[in-house]
Parts: sequence; structure tokens; C-alpha cells
Amino acid sequence: MILSFIIAVGLVTALWNIYYRRCFVRNITARLKFEANALYAGDETKLFEVIENRGAMPIPVLEVGFHAKKELGFAGTDNTSISDYIYKRDIFAVPGRQKITREIPLKCPRRGHYKIPETELVTYTLLYGKRLGQTLKSDAAIYVYPKNTPVSDIMPLCERMLGTAQCARRLYEDPFAFRVVRDYTLNDPMKTINWKASAKTGHLMVNTFDSTLSPKTMLYLDVEDSGILKHPDLVEESISLAATLARRLLRQGIEVGFCFNGGKAIGPENGFLPTNRKEMLIRMEHMLAEYLPENGTHSYEEEIRRYTPPVDTINIFITKNQIPELYEMIKSHTGENQTMIVCPVYRGEIPSKETFPVGSRENIRILFREVDRV
Repeated sequence: MILSFIIAVGLVTALWNIYYRRCFVRNITARLKFEANALYAGDETKLFEVIENRGAMPIPVLEVGFHAKKELGFAGTDNTSISDYIYKRDIFAVPGRQKITREIPLKCPRRGHYKIPETELVTYTLLYGKRLGQTLKSDAAIYVYPKNTPVSDIMPLCERMLGTAQCARRLYEDPFAFRVVRDYTLNDPMKTINWKASAKTGHLMVNTFDSTLSPKTMLYLDVEDSGILKHPDLVEESISLAATLARRLLRQGIEVGFCFNGGKAIGPENGFLPTNRKEMLIRMEHMLAEYLPENGTHSYEEEIRRYTPPVDTINIFITKNQIPELYEMIKSHTGENQTMIVCPVYRGEIPSKETFPVGSRENIRILFREVDRV
């Protein structure tokens, strides 16, 4: 009798465990989703854990775990361990036919493309006799673009260079590039009069148009950090400068081109010619977010030579490498175009003309950008 009871209990327990496993695999899902697809370094967002039990059977203990790059800064350290990656594990009690959503505050201090490739689910059978687990694929990903860095020392100089280039060329109005309506003057032709605006104001008004030659800027970014002593903070400042300048210039209606020497191969994926298309800015920010020092670099000089600057293009070179031969190569490459060389250096380490004897031309400005040591 006792033996029969023990066998019956064992059989019921085994059948229950099989049923519980099937219900767990079929009915429990977990999905991770970032609140935003992209943001700038230093901004905050949220990660949502969405747990759903589609079956009637409750899951009294459910562990949900995942890992991501440690550069993602979770607001709390509860149920979190950090090594090369950050590992987070949360515990839920999920009733039948219920969905639970948990918000995890998240700060993204560094640029990058962060992915959470999988989610691990763990539960236990009756009386915690057996551990059940399954791994679900996750498509949670977020782009953290380079941070916005102050460029108040660069933009005025850049605007003066754009003004010089603008004055140095012949301008022709584009009849399809309407700009603004202004008061009529004796020098305006009759065909430019805006009769509808004139009727509203009671005096003659004329249409004005932008030039057919829109201002263009080409950004050349150098991310090489060769030598025994590495300076990753200067490289990061260079990346942030390139991204911030591109955003500011495009916001002012200036076409922007970009190239950089990240990666071991030279190809069209490393840059593009000046354009005002917003998707090209997004492409540039994706490239910079995805770049990692371990990806390597190729020749900055070769990358520069791939892009012959169009006429009247403002060329901006951003490099931390103080190599006189590189600067002389830039001079010969840009010709008479307005050119700026921005060189991030540590605060108090701006080289003197004696230690860095690079001559300057009227159309070339060299700007040393001081950066605090991290």
C-alpha cells in the first residue's frame, strides 16, 4: 500500500513536471525594448521588460536575466553584477493570462551601438525539485550617438570662412530656392515683385532667392591613436567635435560631407560627399557610434585623397596627431579652398611655433582645442 502510494506520488509529480515544462515553454514570453532607438551620449532613457503569461497556469517564480555591454549605466545595482559585461537578473511572479511591464532607468554615458542579444528565463518545478530554463532571442538595440560638445570657439571661425568663400564667388539666384519677401528697391526688376504680398501691405514687396551655389563643408576625421602612449579621450573628443559640427552646420542649411579612417579597409562606407540630406547625417552618426578602437584604422592621408574637395568647399580636418608632414599634405591637397585644422590637445599642452613649426597660409587656420584629462 505504501509502495503504491509512493509510486502514485512519483508518477503524479513526473506528469506535473512534464505538463509544467510544456506550459512554461509555450505560454511564457519575455521581450526587452528600449524607449528610444537612438540618443546622444549622456542622455537618459528606459529599458522595458515585458513579461507575458498566455496560459491559465500561474508561474510563482520566474527569473528573467540578460547581459549587455558594461558601458550601459543602469540606474540601480540591485540584481546586477558587472565584469566585462553587465548582467542583470530580475524575479517575477506571473499570474495566469497576465502581462507585466517593468521600467528600468538607463543612462548612456558613452557612444556605441548596444544590443541585448538574448533573454534567459528560469523557473522551478513543484517544490523546487527541478530547474527549468529557456533562452529567447532579443532584438533590443539602441544607438548612442557621440555627445554634443561645445563648439563656440570653432563656429565663429567657420562662419567667417564661409563668408569669405561666399564673397569670393559669383552668385546667381535660383528661382526655385525661395528665401524671403522684402521691401522693393529701385534696383529690383519688376518680375520679382510679389503682387499678393504688395496688396496685403499696401506697398511694393519683392521675392528674394538663395544662391544656386549653396555653401559646402567637408569634415575629415582622424581616429588613429598610434604610439606607445594611447590618448583615447582625445580621440573621443575628435569624434564628438565632428558629430557636433555636422549637426550645427546642417541646421544652418550648409551641405556637409564626411569621411574618417576608422576600420582597416578604405571604402565608400567610410564617408560621403557634401549633401544636405538628413539620412546622411544619420548614417554618419551610425558610423561613429559603431566605431570601436579594436576595429583598427587605415591611412588618414589615403582617406583624404579619396575626396577631392569641390570648388569653394570649406575643409575641416580634425586630428589629434601633430605631424608636420600631415599638415603639409593637407595644405597641398586643399589648394586655395578655405581650410581649418582642429587639433585636440590636453589643457596646457598647446605646442609652440618652435616645437611645431608648421607655416600657415591666409586660407588655412590651425586651431588647438584644449581638453581636460579624464
